[in-house]
Amino acid sequence: MTAHDELEGSYRRLMAAYPRRHRREYEDEMLGVLMAAAEPGQRRPGVRDRADLLVNALAVRLRGWVGDLGDDAWRRAASAVQLVGALFLLAVGLRALLPVPMLHWSASAPDVARPAGWAIALTLALVGRRRVAAAAAVAAAAFEFVRVARWYDFSPSQVLQASWLLTVALLVALTSVWLARGERAAAPRGFWWFGAALAVAAGARAADLYQGRFFGPTWAITLDDQFAFRIGGPLQLIAVVLAGWAWWRQDGPVRRRILALTAPVAAIAAVVTYGFAGFMFSSQQFPSPVLLVPAQWVVLVATPVVTFALAVVLLHRWERLSTLVELGRQAEKG
Repeated sequence: MTAHDELEGSYRRLMAAYPRRHRREYEDEMLGVLMAAAEPGQRRPGVRDRADLLVNALAVRLRGWVGDLGDDAWRRAASAVQLVGALFLLAVGLRALLPVPMLHWSASAPDVARPAGWAIALTLALVGRRRVAAAAAVAAAAFEFVRVARWYDFSPSQVLQASWLLTVALLVALTSVWLARGERAAAPRGFWWFGAALAVAAGARAADLYQGRFFGPTWAITLDDQFAFRIGGPLQLIAVVLAGWAWWRQDGPVRRRILALTAPVAAIAAVVTYGFAGFMFSSQQFPSPVLLVPAQWVVLVATPVVTFALAVVLLHRWERLSTLVELGRQAEKG
């Protein structure tokens, strides 16, 4: 193999990092420029050429993803996540105001301000005041972060347990800012089914809290002084069914994008539950809590970002493959 052929093969392997559509249109032209600039007898691309090709390939892919993220299906999915997320956080804030049986109950100003912020953000989004709604959602999310951050010095495990909820708040804030520009997205189908699911879930939570007080121990079999059967269990199943039905009522592309947008929440919950279980246990055993090290913070921050990026890549690959399969079927019928 000549030096020319070896160099050309190396450049073509590097160009595999570019999207296929880009390679079909520009690969020969790019290869011609690179080969013309090569030194006589050169067999390997230089470090600078390698870096330029890979960085430009990443930039091309990012531009493609950003362009796709602006389509109507993404905006409709973002609208669903924004509204349902704000409604969910409102319900969580209101639940914290419920008195707990056998405990002294008092509501502080921050406890009241928390659901009030999400109620304002939700109302503004529903009436179409998108920019003001985005500002309100950012403020409400910042309040959530400040509220949880105050626990860190004495209970980092509580911060970890609340990380999935913070991810939801951040997701609502980001989708609100995203939707503040451009055309207004269509309202998600079955939004009030999501509301019904949250109402039933809240009822299940209340039933679990007050089961012993209102129905007495004879209403449930107990095991080690814990209810083996909870009245809220069937209600929780109903809430899951209602939420699933509301999700299914969306168009196929919107359903898939909702899953991609919410994947970071599931990922951070899984990472904390299974990856930080030992840390949370050990931190609670010492007189002074063990704090997170920088590497652990990197994992927590990177998990939602990487999960969303992977979800977008998988979604685009799936839809591209589905399109090719459909085109093949139509060609066979024709």
